Amino acid sequence: MKGYQIQEAFCSKLRLQIISNLISKKLFFTELKNLTNASDGNLSVQLKKLEGWEYIKSEKKLINGKGVTQYQITETGIKQFEEYVVFLESVIADKDNDIQ
Repeated sequence: MKGYQIQEAFCSKLRLQIISNLISKKLFFTELKNLTNASDGNLSVQLKKLEGWEYIKSEKKLINGKGVTQYQITETGIKQFEEYVVFLESVIADKDNDIQ
């Protein structure tokens, strides 16, 4: 049996939801909150972690006089997510090889 090391960014369901939702488009904080059903505090903490790892970036905007924050995935985030998917595929392939 192999031991697998999963990157910290992908060890949280909420962080995976954030990254998965940002793969295809930029989203505002409120959109991410609605998509993930996370509390403001928990979502903020996870977004800051992902920004610290440079997986996502944020941009503050004024819309109708109100400050909003929009998030998007970075090239690093895309690359790391793609590597995570390849990792998962290898885990599945190893499982299939062990069964046969």
